[in-house]
Amino acid sequence: MDLRIIHVDDQLLVIDKPEGMHTAPLHEGETGTLLDAVIEQYPEVERVPGIKPVEPGLLHRLDKGTSGVVVIARSVRAFTGLLRQFESGDARKEYLAVCVPGPAVRSRRLSVSSRFAPLGPGRAKVQMVMAYEHRVRMLKTASPGTYTTEAEIAERGAVCCLVRCSLTRGFRHQVRVHLAHLGLPIVGDVLYGAPVPPGFGERMYLHASAVELHHPADGQPLRFESDLPGEFPLLLVSTMDGPQSAGAMEG
Repeated sequence: MDLRIIHVDDQLLVIDKPEGMHTAPLHEGETGTLLDAVIEQYPEVERVPGIKPVEPGLLHRLDKGTSGVVVIARSVRAFTGLLRQFESGDARKEYLAVCVPGPAVRSRRLSVSSRFAPLGPGRAKVQMVMAYEHRVRMLKTASPGTYTTEAEIAERGAVCCLVRCSLTRGFRHQVRVHLAHLGLPIVGDVLYGAPVPPGFGERMYLHASAVELHHPADGQPLRFESDLPGEFPLLLVSTMDGPQSAGAMEG
């Protein structure tokens, strides 16, 4: 696999992950992930610790259907310093999503904070646990911290809209669940979102567009970006009956 490298130095790698690929193995022995391709080209990464044993060097992971920026440490020192930034909220992540706004969505800027608890068979989904939640069973399984997503409707289309999200500390499925709660389900999200219209690729229209952090060696502020996939703006001009013609887009 040819890695799409956004940045590389002796301390860290920043990769542009394609959609449809796992960031790292979900269990021992799984292959074909982005991290496997990274280790093949940069074998020193395998000697770096990880949040989980199957995630050497990985600072955060994207869902299989999400594309965009992934940060990987190349040394123990870099991993320790960068992980501290991600866990403390000093690192910032941005996402772009194509959503179908509900009738109650009137504000351009929105924010939501919650804890999370596993939901369903195999804990495949998560659910929000709000500050006023009193169900003991849910509270027992809830995440220890509160997670916040700031959302802004950046562009409105015929039916869909492009939403820009930012967060510091992240939790599994956070952006997906929070946007659905705000009345902005992501197109192509089979767990929490809206269906993909006819004529468009079956993917989740969520893209990790940027990460901001400080370099682990010298503290220099850095921003890494990934371009928006070409199918995202096409979906914005769709009437959900199928792709629009080039003329319709230009007009």
